[in-house]
Parts: sequence; C-alpha cells; structure tokens
Amino acid sequence: MDLKEIKEIDAKRYMTVFNRQNVCFTHGKGSKLYDSYGNEYIDMGAGIAVNCLGHDHPDLTAAVCEQAHKLLHISNLYYNQPQAELCRNLLDDTIFDRMFLCNSGAEANEGAIKLVRKYFYNKGEHRPKIVTAINSFHGRTLATVTATGQDKYSRPFAPLPDGFVHVPFNDFAALKKQADQQTAAILLEVVQGESGVLPADYDYIVNAYALAKSRGILFIIDEVQTGMGRTGKLFGFEHYGIQPDIITLAKGLGGGVPIGAVLARGDVATAFAPGDHGTTFGGNPLACAAANVVVDKLKNGLLEEAAQKGEYLLGKLSKLKKFNFVRDVRGKGLLLGVQLNDKVKNTEIVGKMAASGVIILTAGNNTLRFAPALTIQKDEIDVACDKLMDLFARTNI
Repeated sequence: MDLKEIKEIDAKRYMTVFNRQNVCFTHGKGSKLYDSYGNEYIDMGAGIAVNCLGHDHPDLTAAVCEQAHKLLHISNLYYNQPQAELCRNLLDDTIFDRMFLCNSGAEANEGAIKLVRKYFYNKGEHRPKIVTAINSFHGRTLATVTATGQDKYSRPFAPLPDGFVHVPFNDFAALKKQADQQTAAILLEVVQGESGVLPADYDYIVNAYALAKSRGILFIIDEVQTGMGRTGKLFGFEHYGIQPDIITLAKGLGGGVPIGAVLARGDVATAFAPGDHGTTFGGNPLACAAANVVVDKLKNGLLEEAAQKGEYLLGKLSKLKKFNFVRDVRGKGLLLGVQLNDKVKNTEIVGKMAASGVIILTAGNNTLRFAPALTIQKDEIDVACDKLMDLFARTNI
C-alpha cells in the first residue's frame, strides 16, 4: 500500500481529529525512523515522549514477543505475574505505596480525580474543588479536558463537569487565593509540555506543596510527560524535593506499548474499594512486560545517561539564542523547547526539518519541542542540531 492510498483511506474513513504530516513511517531502529519511500530520519520526538528506549530496542522487543507467546490479556479478574512484578519494580525505592494501572495518561488523570473524590467521601468531607493551572494539559476525556486549563479544548464539549478551577501557572498568590477549605486537590505539571515546554519555578512548586499540606489538600503531579526519566530523574517532581500524594504516569512507561498508572501514598492510596474503579485492558500482561523492561533500564544506568544527554542537548540548542527570532530555550532533561517569535512559525520549521531528515515536535507559544528517546546517541543529537542551526542561518525575517 503506497502513501497515496493510505491517505485516501484515512481521508475517507478516519475521523478528522488529526493534522497529519505527509509521511508514513514503516519501521525504526534506535533513534532512526524510515518512511514508506525508504527515507531515513533522526527521531527527536519519540512518538511525543513515548518511545523512551527508541525503536526496536532488543530487550523490549524480546520481552513483548515472549509475552505475546504466553498471554496478551486475561482481565483483572485474575492475578497477573507481569503486573505484580511491575508493582514491585516500579514502587520499590519510591515514596509511593500502591498503584493502579490503566491504558493512557488521560485515564491515569481520570483515575486520580476519582481517587481524590473517593478519599474525601470516605472522610465525610465536602471538598468539590480541584485547582489546576491555566495552559495545563491533562487529557481529553470529559473530566480531564475540563481539568485542562485551555478553553479551546473544552469549550465545544459543554456542559462540563463541575469542580475545576484554573489559576495562572507559576503564580503562587493566585493559587493560594483559590486553595481554600472547599479544595480537595491541587493538580499541577512540573513542566507544561503541551503549552510550550514551560518549567514550574522551584519556589512555586515548593510553596504550593507546603500550602496544600497546611490546608489538608491533596497534592497531585501529572507526570504523564515528565515521568520515567524524561527530565533526568525518575519523576519530575524529584527536582523540587517534595512528596506528592498522587502522581500519574503514561507515555514512556511502556516504551511504546500503551499503559498508564496512578501512584499514591498514605491513606489516599487505600481510598478505593472493590468496584469503585476498574479497567478491562489496563495492566494487561503484554503492557506490563514492556513496562518492566523500561523500569529495569532506568534503574540500571539509563536514568543517569538521560540526564547527561539532556544537558548535552540543552547546550546545543542554547547556541540558537544567537538568532534574533529565538525568544527562549528551556526545559528539563530530554524535554526541551525552543520558543520562536511570531515572525517564524514553528510548523514551518518542523516541515523543513522533516524534509532534511529530522523529526521534531511543536508545542504552544510557537515553540519547537524536543523529546527524543533517552537512548539517543550524541552524534545523532549533533546531526539534528547542526541541521537546525543551518536552517536557522538560512531563515530570513
């Protein structure tokens, strides 16, 4: 099937919710992708921060194939050895006590919201409010799109669930004003990836956490994009020295196989009772087998390697500041953004870079987003950044 036929089927049969680039990838190896015409690309997006071990990692591929020969799915009515192993492997050496496994970041955040509501229901406390940040992104279910602090994502789907309040990001005074006795939880990202790779200020997170603790409010960090080594630490919140009550994971957790998780500690970790929540596919043997490989790699050197590569990539991208249309270079670890002024469109740069054999992502605020595999090689970073430097040098404004 050639690209023309694929595009014709997509145009006729698939709901029009994506603006796709004019390429069909057929396979990959490491941080290299290959399209239907055999062209090679350096992948600086990793499936939007998902393929943390790159493409066709030998250990991940072997684990998935081996598990596929055994069991793909049995449902959560029965015990599941890969799931039990993941619970032990992921939770060991963390502050968290229990976890729930699902299929995506939106499901993880939905589960966290329900867990908070059930926790206060059990306590007999009426706390209907959850405070989130403007320009946040927490998913596309009806509840998580409402939690998302971007009206463009939620407006078409009104009426929306009650109970969500949005405050400016990195504005502690605004957060403090809203975090009252009606508030059940504060839900934040330590890097707002979708809105332009915007890191949270250290003082903002620390003060928000202290405020939550002082007022009996649960503190949730959405680690869907920042978790699993993406920022150079296992979880992004570790940069801030706090201990959130709940975090949510997905994206890199399965290395490309869909899986999400809610991790909780203390009393909130036991708030659910049988029947309160559930999933048909979540935590299936195949996804858990993949996630176990990711966790093992992170605990055996990849985490430190990712932190070093993040510093290296930041150094390379920071050289772009010499161009007058580059407003900022920012981020943490291997989640970095280059913000452009309004004279140069990020979508145009992404298209030209793809034509030169480099895949990068866009984000809000006219930002280029870089989220390569944690296994990317430095020479691949060099080639990608050199091509971007050359393109910028030829960009006339």
